[in-house]
Amino acid sequence: MRYGVLLSSLALSVHTAAMSAALPTAPLTLGQAGLTEQRTSSVLLPGVMLTSITRGQLNAVAPWSVNLSAVATPPAAEKLLTDLKAAGFEGRLDPMQVQGVFAAPLGYMVRVGQFSSRVQADVAQAALKAKGFSGGVQNVLEDGGASTGPWVIQVLTVQPNAQAVVKVAIASDVLPGRETTSALARRLGAAAAVNGGFFVVNDAGGTEGDPAGISVKAGQVIREAVNGRPGFFIDSANMRASVVQGLTSTITLDIDGQKHTVTGLNRKPGILQNCGNPVATPTTLPVQDYACHSANELIQFSAEFGPASDTGDGYEVSVDAAGNVSAVQPKRGAPIPAGGYTLQGIGTDAVWLQQLKVGTRVGVVNSLKDAQGREVPLTPSTYAVNGGPTLVNGEKAVNNYLVEGWSPKALAGSDVAEKDVATSGDARLNFFNGWLLRRNPRTAVGIMRDGTLLFVTVDGRNPTHSVGASIPELTTLMQNLGAVEAMNLDGGGSTATYVNGLLQGVPSDATGERPDGDAIVILPKP
Repeated sequence: MRYGVLLSSLALSVHTAAMSAALPTAPLTLGQAGLTEQRTSSVLLPGVMLTSITRGQLNAVAPWSVNLSAVATPPAAEKLLTDLKAAGFEGRLDPMQVQGVFAAPLGYMVRVGQFSSRVQADVAQAALKAKGFSGGVQNVLEDGGASTGPWVIQVLTVQPNAQAVVKVAIASDVLPGRETTSALARRLGAAAAVNGGFFVVNDAGGTEGDPAGISVKAGQVIREAVNGRPGFFIDSANMRASVVQGLTSTITLDIDGQKHTVTGLNRKPGILQNCGNPVATPTTLPVQDYACHSANELIQFSAEFGPASDTGDGYEVSVDAAGNVSAVQPKRGAPIPAGGYTLQGIGTDAVWLQQLKVGTRVGVVNSLKDAQGREVPLTPSTYAVNGGPTLVNGEKAVNNYLVEGWSPKALAGSDVAEKDVATSGDARLNFFNGWLLRRNPRTAVGIMRDGTLLFVTVDGRNPTHSVGASIPELTTLMQNLGAVEAMNLDGGGSTATYVNGLLQGVPSDATGERPDGDAIVILPKP
């Protein structure tokens, strides 16, 4: 299958120079100036190109340590450092890399050892565990500070007049369940694809595979927004795209003039992955990788969820294609009527639903607005995927990390202390450092000034291959590539670029490519 890429490149070689000119030719600014950088390009379809970039080389330092905890201040680490010393270990404090975004230092990591190999670090971790200390092995080159790399980057460019159609595709064609980007792309006959947005990883966060944020398919909102988060929207008919910031979605029922709010769409009631919902507790604001809850919810289920809705305790009403209640039942889990939907409630919303009898006329109004309160236009060819944080807006770097749900402090907008919602007092600080400031595999989408689309992946967690990128580095990378708008997508083990039958780069998970909830696919134009 690799020959498909090579033959495409040869057959369209006369176009290659023009196509590659879509990307700026200046070297990237990842790491120090003067690092070696190589680029190779292949035309996949007219107007669609894959550019592979390698930059930098291995660092000549001992890169492995055992990380025990993130702390806000040196005094907060005193007891742990004292306990380590008493057990025969020498701990140290490494400052978190802030890269000009926050007042330094944001915090510190308590670590033990500097080892030249992962094996040595694993031995040290086992010795620490035997003495009652918990911690994980980390590569310090991934901290986000000075590095010579290396970096391995894949860039898919899709020009406005490309002979291609770009869509967001759902794993397995229904919201529950997961599928690798490669399997999804092959199933749809895509020339190329990248992984999509955040999704529910397991039942603790709701329904596995369900998007954890906005999802639009063929002009229909099929999963509500995490309010305050951005989304990437594309019209597959004219290839116009944008990163819409500060999304807010609402669904309102109208029964003979009586209004009632639907709190969610196509997800398990009571669990709100990434929060960002007026009924969520302990906070209504977005919080990445945290499951909020609500005892009272009314959820709408459409055909995109599958043949039947989520099961469990509560009450459910079926609404037919004409907008009339066709069935009711005192539990959750009903067949979804063709062309219609179901409404299921828990808590007080289950009680409220019981007033709807067979034959009741039900109206439903959906609204999706941006940060300025403007309605987001949707057509039958509109698709959208969730993500965040916003990286670039109007060519300028954006660091709305706290607003969009990446707070290093206690849960944003909540009076609940960190120690009450997590296993340690520094859990959110540790998350913020590990997720945002440290280098990880990343996926991002961007839009150039002429409308050219950028789909970018950076391999990571493999220091002899590619160290990954921090979110600030990813922002700089997207600016280097010419993006005037850009947004982060899901990353880590989800990061994947697929081209003509092959996965590009190296997945970071030991088990290989991770099954995801959705993907962005580039299809040949019919």
